[in-house]
Amino acid sequence: MKKVLLFFAVVLIGSGSFAQVQRKVSAATNADSSASLNNEMYPMENAATKTERLKVLKELNLTKDQKGKLKEMQQVNKSRREAIMNDEGLTEVQKQDKIKEIKRAGALGLQEILTDEQKEKMKAMRKAKKG
Repeated sequence: MKKVLLFFAVVLIGSGSFAQVQRKVSAATNADSSASLNNEMYPMENAATKTERLKVLKELNLTKDQKGKLKEMQQVNKSRREAIMNDEGLTEVQKQDKIKEIKRAGALGLQEILTDEQKEKMKAMRKAKKG
């Protein structure tokens, strides 16, 4: 009888330890998480666009170093976008303009990260998509 009670006690405690707990995620914790590449760079895009972009990045066969640089750049750009969106002194048009500048800088940053072969491959994929 004691063994049965002990067994149920262990099961009850064990199942309680796996209960889901909601936690607030700080910006620093979120930055350290292993979110997929480019996931936070374009938060308002639709699923099809995101899938296409991730497919392109996969086709480019980025190295670990390149992935790390890209993720770091995305995190910086995300914090810049959040600062712009939270700035009450800017109009919506000004916010949109500043976000466009961040996107342009991100595109230029990506070009700096890629090798010449990867750049050519990316251009070829863009041309194939357009025509």
